[in-house]
Amino acid sequence: MVLVILVGCSQEKLPIPTQQISGRVLYDNKAAEGVAVYLGPIQAPTIPDIPANPHGVTDKDGRFSISTYGENDGAPKGKYQLMMMWVDESSKLESKPERFFGWYDSVNSKIMVDITDGENVIPDIKVPVITGPPEPVNGIPGRN
Repeated sequence: MVLVILVGCSQEKLPIPTQQISGRVLYDNKAAEGVAVYLGPIQAPTIPDIPANPHGVTDKDGRFSISTYGENDGAPKGKYQLMMMWVDESSKLESKPERFFGWYDSVNSKIMVDITDGENVIPDIKVPVITGPPEPVNGIPGRN
């Protein structure tokens, strides 16, 4: 009976260790509150090995911490594309506009981060005033 329990436990998938990650987003040199920050794996664990892509949301000071399994637990080591979305919650429109106009989505973001052992502090992300969307991209970046 004990052997059956031990064999069953040895086949459970253990969580991939995570490293602490924090940073700050500034828009027009001011703290940007409510920016959703996502890490898209480039050379790092992906779903289903982790439950969701690492993510966080900026506070009133523009600071964020990344979460993968639980609150502020970080992300597994690896290379990631950092993406951001800042929904304008003050808008009266039914479909709230995105303040970055797609400049930091998976197609357009040029921010890459390399997560290593220990605490990782991403340098301040300084976003200039954005007045419109980037030029459309034809095809899938990196594939055509």
